Amino acid sequence: MAFSDLTLTRNNIDALEELTFKGVNVTTGSTTLNLSEKDNLILGKAIKLLKTDILENLREYVNDTTYSTETALLDAIYAADSEELLVDLLSYKFLELWFSQDATSQESFSYVKAGTYYRYYNQYLTANLRRLSGLLAKPKTTPRVRFMSLYQ
Repeated sequence: MAFSDLTLTRNNIDALEELTFKGVNVTTGSTTLNLSEKDNLILGKAIKLLKTDILENLREYVNDTTYSTETALLDAIYAADSEELLVDLLSYKFLELWFSQDATSQESFSYVKAGTYYRYYNQYLTANLRRLSGLLAKPKTTPRVRFMSLYQ
């Protein structure tokens, strides 16, 4: 399975915010999660940001040719994820972006929710990538050789 297969379902969102979206069931437009006619735009943005964050945190795997391309690394992470940790991260990022749309002031409900999901995302990003990267092939490291001169 490829990283490009990563997506969310309404059940993933309802697991975190069932009461917030209770009774919301949009079926027109290009909806993916039945939250709005264009919720697929936010989902696409969340996937893109998650992908960037994964590559930023695990760039040593690509830099030292453990994985030939960024896509190969993402696919390896997705294949190693048996606990749906990436789906959880994507849920947090999606909800952060969703609530940040309506955050008009720091006292607003949306601002508080967006900040909460932002903190969850960053906390779990570090922990989950540490866990998932432990299931991957270790990055190759080249020992540094230091030549010492006999001349002083």
